[in-house]
Amino acid sequence: MEAPDDRNGWWLLMQFVNIRSEPEGWPSNVLDPAPYLEALPELLPQLPAGARAYASDPGHYDFASLRCVKDLRIGSIALREAGHAQISIDIDFKANEFKHDASLLIRYADVTRWEISVGILGEGVRIWPESRRLGDVQLDEVLPAPNGCLHEVQMTGGTIVVACRDLRAEWVPIARN
Repeated sequence: MEAPDDRNGWWLLMQFVNIRSEPEGWPSNVLDPAPYLEALPELLPQLPAGARAYASDPGHYDFASLRCVKDLRIGSIALREAGHAQISIDIDFKANEFKHDASLLIRYADVTRWEISVGILGEGVRIWPESRRLGDVQLDEVLPAPNGCLHEVQMTGGTIVVACRDLRAEWVPIARN
């Protein structure tokens, strides 16, 4: 399996996971991780250890699982100089209270690329105080890259792409009242 395609410095959208809109009838998004799951056995040996563990988690793409990434939302993003000429990024994906029992903290080590794109809001879009610009996670994809891995997270309102040496994902239980 080859490294992700890179044209003029911009990563292409996910190579395997299929996300598309179905405007007929009730507007909805179709989320299909099947092509990625079929390619995953070939990709796993090429991924660094943390990325491999994250991508192969049995609940990752199981929409009924408490550990499925679908419907998580951004809580915070921290980018910092980590010493030893490295940049690290932590993204805290907050739980959807109706689906998850934990939030997902992903720590990216030795980041070499960081991109975030946010969709343009259409005219007449209603904005509420609790409206989130990036929205909810639809699905993600982790691929091997020349110096580690590439993690792309497709949100309902944008996309996050991180290229790094490795990532570590940890589910952090949320307190219920």
